Amino acid sequence: MGIVSRSAPRPVAGWLPRAILSGFIASMTMAIAFFLAYGLARVATTIALADRRGAETFQQWVQALTNNQVLDLATGSLYAAGAVHLTLGVLWALLYGYYFEPRLPGSGSIRGLTFALIPWVLSLVVFLPVVGGGFVGFAVGAGPLPAIGNLLLHLVYGATLGAMYGPLGDIAADEFPHAGLVDEPRVVAQYERAAARGIVAGAIVGLIIGIVLAIQAGSQGIGMPFGVPAAAFPPVVAIIGATFGGVLGSISGLSPGEVR
Repeated sequence: MGIVSRSAPRPVAGWLPRAILSGFIASMTMAIAFFLAYGLARVATTIALADRRGAETFQQWVQALTNNQVLDLATGSLYAAGAVHLTLGVLWALLYGYYFEPRLPGSGSIRGLTFALIPWVLSLVVFLPVVGGGFVGFAVGAGPLPAIGNLLLHLVYGATLGAMYGPLGDIAADEFPHAGLVDEPRVVAQYERAAARGIVAGAIVGLIIGIVLAIQAGSQGIGMPFGVPAAAFPPVVAIIGATFGGVLGSISGLSPGEVR
């Protein structure tokens, strides 16, 4: 009686550049959604609600949601916060593309939405307590709004990630002019090499720019933007450069190149 072996699900061909590009786009979409939600919340604090039960409490929650220690920390180091956001978004996308996407059921968006629940839970039980927001954001003083808002933002990220990685990623890879077959090993290797080169080159360029700007600001006695420490500025710019380099490298990897 033979033993039937089942191979573990494997990521799609060219998953690395696809994950980098999808993660970058999903992170930017999530950031845009955050600023829109923040603007709406700020407007809501100026609107006089009807004198109904719970209206005053809700108004206090919205007020606390737009004025709290977590936002103060982010705005105090805006460059660092943006770099961390983009980097984590791309890293989560790499984990999604390599391990979770081949194993989760449903369409691309459904897979992305399901996966987004993981970083959402971790942000509530790990990230918010670390930055002073308390467990599940209770220290903010906005009731359930931090958890609900956090969930909505992560669902935006997950839906965008799943759609860009899945059906839209397939279209971009298959129909790009003169591109090779996506399951061709040499084409896959070209994608991955281009993305890796972009990450390394972007990190080096960003590090050099960050060092030059930090030295120049120190020599002129000028503080770094948004209060970023001078020692932390070069690695922050290097992370941003690596993210953009990975995206540009991924796009260049879709071109014909020298595949034979």
